[in-house]
Amino acid sequence: MSISDLSRFLSSIEVDLDQIMLDPNNPRFSDFENGDKEVPESRIIEDRVQRDTFEKMKSKRFDVAELRDTIRTIGYLPMDRIVLREWLNNKKSEPIKYIVVEGNRRIAALKWLIDLHNTGRETLLTGQIKNYTQKIPALLLDKTKSPDQVKYILPGLRHVSGIKEWGPYQRAKAVYKLREAGETPKDVAQSLGLSTQAANLLWRSYLSLEQMRIDEEFGEYANPRMYSYFEEIIKRPKVRKWLEWSDDEEKFVNEDRVKELYGWIFGDITTGEERTDPKLPEAKSVRELGRFIDNSPAFELFRSPNGNLTRALARYESEHRDSWQGPIITANSVLETLTTSTLRKMSETDIDLLENLIERIQRVLQDREKLLS
Repeated sequence: MSISDLSRFLSSIEVDLDQIMLDPNNPRFSDFENGDKEVPESRIIEDRVQRDTFEKMKSKRFDVAELRDTIRTIGYLPMDRIVLREWLNNKKSEPIKYIVVEGNRRIAALKWLIDLHNTGRETLLTGQIKNYTQKIPALLLDKTKSPDQVKYILPGLRHVSGIKEWGPYQRAKAVYKLREAGETPKDVAQSLGLSTQAANLLWRSYLSLEQMRIDEEFGEYANPRMYSYFEEIIKRPKVRKWLEWSDDEEKFVNEDRVKELYGWIFGDITTGEERTDPKLPEAKSVRELGRFIDNSPAFELFRSPNGNLTRALARYESEHRDSWQGPIITANSVLETLTTSTLRKMSETDIDLLENLIERIQRVLQDREKLLS
């Protein structure tokens, strides 16, 4: 579907604020606890659901307080109209309820101002209340004519790479939903203002996280916060190849290696039912793994019971002495693994060693700057 087609599914309306419901399935909530579990359509307008959604929108990450204060100062100026859809469970005997498709921050800001007034924490003028609550200009999405993917394209146009940019997981989920709705990879990318390559990266990363979600042993650990691991994995051709990614099957097909990977991320269960320390303690550890995964001696050392990134990288660098960057990368990896206990026990000799390293790095950078000036 082309972006120009969207206007065919939108019509202008004016709606009162009490008819407008915040969307509890807003993609922004994906990385909240249980945020990826959708609220059924029939329950969207329930008071508790709306209150919970309102409280989420008041989180600092969405900057709704700043928008609220701006509206209070200059009024609500609907130059960029919100987009609504009719709630599917409307009854003819009751006023029509609408769900926000695009504009949750603005509606939350208006509802917050009215809430402050109703609880006595703000005193709004009659004109202000009317401006905030009556005949709010909007665009209505025609659900009888528009395909399902429109509800992902409209917010995506604004938030994938624009205003209040979505996080990586939200972008990946939008790409996935559009492809599931029948859009081609090229159309998905164009709809969201992305390159096809970037959209495909998001799609594969989302699918690889979903693959972990259905794993019997590790599925409980699958949540949006883990997304960065899988984006790093998909970005590394050697790691992706080792796990045997398949676009056709939409997953890594080497299940034994996938299980091994999960163990590196979360730790393996020992005989005492406790987990070992992770070999890949953070997402960026995957970048280091990608450097030596095709080097048999270093990789087998990493996979061994006592293996870790630091030892594997040291082994790899011992075979690649021509590169001056390697030892520095290894030193950086070693420093990152220092525990608080190690830091407390450092001797004067240890501290001198680190300070000498700092001085050496500073001299190298100064020499470079002189050469370039």
